[in-house]
Amino acid sequence: MAEILGLTVSDFPFLRMKPANMPWVLWGNLAWGWRQRPDLRDPANWPAPMRAEWGTDQGFAAGAAHQLRQHEQFRTLRGALDDFRPDLLLVLYRDVHETFAGAERPQWWLHTHDAITVRPYNLWTFFRDNWFEEDPDRAQTFHGHPQAAAAIARHLETVGIAPRLVSTSPHPAGLGHNAIAGAVHLDFERRAFGTPILPLGIDPFRFGRARDEEGLSPLDPSRIDAPLTPRQAFDLGVELARALRPSPWRVAVVAAGDWSHANDAPKTQGRIHPDIDADRARFAQWQAGEYTAWPDVLSFDEFEAHAQWELLIATVLAGAMAELGAGAPRHADFQPTWVCNDNFVTTVFEPR
Repeated sequence: MAEILGLTVSDFPFLRMKPANMPWVLWGNLAWGWRQRPDLRDPANWPAPMRAEWGTDQGFAAGAAHQLRQHEQFRTLRGALDDFRPDLLLVLYRDVHETFAGAERPQWWLHTHDAITVRPYNLWTFFRDNWFEEDPDRAQTFHGHPQAAAAIARHLETVGIAPRLVSTSPHPAGLGHNAIAGAVHLDFERRAFGTPILPLGIDPFRFGRARDEEGLSPLDPSRIDAPLTPRQAFDLGVELARALRPSPWRVAVVAAGDWSHANDAPKTQGRIHPDIDADRARFAQWQAGEYTAWPDVLSFDEFEAHAQWELLIATVLAGAMAELGAGAPRHADFQPTWVCNDNFVTTVFEPR
């Protein structure tokens, strides 16, 4: 019988780069974004807490402080993993037009590789000044877990939600940067990557949408290329737990993602910071173990209003934890940011 640990870890890529990069998304909007809202290029039009974080150094001190606090959270997660000694990490991550850059754009997919080569210290080929001062061209092998992938696939097929299986990743970097971030952040100090990593990618946007630093193109719910609904995401998590429960493995199920993002808001909405109030309200439910209600209260309209599309990743973990009866997490931390695009959530559930 398996034992399963649930975690969330931030996938914000600049947490593993030099601190000067932390407000990069905001800088990009100031430099070339907000074409429909040029008034937002003037910090005088920002909320007072955001102006305070921006300060006189364009957000450098605030970004560096956010980064260091997250590094402490990474140590908490690593301690939980060391105590648990997993046989594999099932990493739930978001991806959009990275792994599947052509016409095919599945809702979600499961990697089945034996091993995959990535360059974890080189972000999008042009951010090379990483926190660790590692050679940005250094290749690293992430070992997979084909046996667990096969067990999950067999179970999901029996319940009618067969995954798209990916044995050889078409991603030019091997894996999407969010999956790489999850792996690096969970082993931030040693970066040995000895534990097999089984990535499960999810596209939370779809509807034919384009996404850039300025936001999302218009939502058209009438299109058939929809993302997973909150109910489907929750039920996927339930079935993942059911697939793993009879296995002999110790599995850490990891939601590598953040919640609201400034650049997940519609371009016309012009949000310049994450939706801190909406995330805080959801976090209160998460912290109290009330996430079992999420599939009934979350909706596409909610995601759109609060730029919380990537909460879909955590909703899959919520389904798995609900199926296991995990209840409230033993550790839960919410770190809001005004100038770093994301709010960061760190969670450790008791193993079940």
